[in-house]
Amino acid sequence: MKYGCQAEFKLWPLGLLIAFVTSFFGVVFASPASINIHPGDIDDEVSGKISIAGPMANMVLALVFIAIAALIYPFKIYSNIFNLIYLISTVGFSVNSFLATFNLFPIYSLDGTKVLKWNIGIWIITIAIAGIMVLIAITIGAENMVSLLIGA
Repeated sequence: MKYGCQAEFKLWPLGLLIAFVTSFFGVVFASPASINIHPGDIDDEVSGKISIAGPMANMVLALVFIAIAALIYPFKIYSNIFNLIYLISTVGFSVNSFLATFNLFPIYSLDGTKVLKWNIGIWIITIAIAGIMVLIAITIGAENMVSLLIGA
């Protein structure tokens, strides 16, 4: 809206079918829709700035989730509610880290294509940070990361 544009959520039936089929193999590759920006004749800078907003929001959400998990961790043994909030927060960190990284891939209509076209330096920094967050989620695990953060 800042740039006078409107966004339209557009279903991609093939992406929806791919998500459905891959779900039977234990891993879901989901890209059932895309966001089209109108007017479509915006320059690369505006397109890149709009496109980086989604992955950046995912990275901020991931950090908020891990902060909530760290705050809740000492209390999770006292209540099932706290334990549930802790578990949701650790999963929220992992999922949002993955989404940020995935959307920054420079393929098809993903955000990474537009960000890379606008500014390669910003794309490299952003995908590196998102990639590190995913590596932490995969290798160390959000639960172990919380333990390291609070020194438990």
